[in-house]
Amino acid sequence: MTHSFGEITIEELKPQRVVCARVISAQPEDDSISLVQNWLAQHGLSVEGRRSFGFDSMVSPAESEVGLRGYEIGYVVPEETKADDGVQIRTYGGGMYAVMRVNNAFEAPFESIPAGWQHLMGWLESSPEWMLRCYTCYEEVVAGKEGNDLILYEAIQKRK
Repeated sequence: MTHSFGEITIEELKPQRVVCARVISAQPEDDSISLVQNWLAQHGLSVEGRRSFGFDSMVSPAESEVGLRGYEIGYVVPEETKADDGVQIRTYGGGMYAVMRVNNAFEAPFESIPAGWQHLMGWLESSPEWMLRCYTCYEEVVAGKEGNDLILYEAIQKRK
C-alpha cells in the first residue's frame, strides 16, 4: 500500500486543557473515545467542533501478551469544566512540534499510522536544526478528502 503524507511543518502547540481518559483494552482508541464522548454528552458538552488529541499509553508485558493495548484521548474543554466519573482534567501540548498529516489514515490504520510516525521520525533524525524532545506526542483526527486524516505531533527542540 502506498501511504500519502502531507508536508512536515514546525508549529507551536499551545497548551490545551482537556478532559481525558486512558483505557487498556483490545480496542483502546474506540473505548477511550466512547468513554469521553459519553461523559461530554452527559455534561452538556458537544463533541462537534471540539478538538481532541490522543496517544498510545504503556501496558504491562502481561497485558500485551493477551492482546491488550493502551490509549488516552483528551477533548479540549473550557476552563470551568470539572472532572468526575472516571475522567481527568489535564493539559496537553505546550511547545514546539514537528507536524505531519497522514492522508486517509484509517483505510489501513495499522499500516499507514506506524508508517507516518516512521516517516516523521526519519525526517527528525536527519534534521540539522531540530531534535526529539522527551515529551508526549499526539494524534489528532481531522476530516480529509477521502475519509479521516490523522495529524501527527512530535515534540521537538532546537539542536544544541
